[in-house]
Amino acid sequence: MATTWQPPNSWEPTTLVQCISVKPWLKLPGDDEPGGCHDLTLGRIYQMLGVEANGALYRIIDDSDDDFLYPASHFKVV
Repeated sequence: MATTWQPPNSWEPTTLVQCISVKPWLKLPGDDEPGGCHDLTLGRIYQMLGVEANGALYRIIDDSDDDFLYPASHFKVV
């Protein structure tokens, strides 16, 4: 029985985005200063896994190699 080649199951189209802001945006109770962008590098290209919150947040694989939500305004699609 002949089979046809198919790409590995892990392959999916990828959207790449460039970080254009590392301005802190997340205020947590008990913290004196806002944070939320300590694992981003300004100008770096990142892989976007999805769009959430009606387009307000992007799920990004950041410098920690984990995925987190960041404001869409901090990125531009490349």
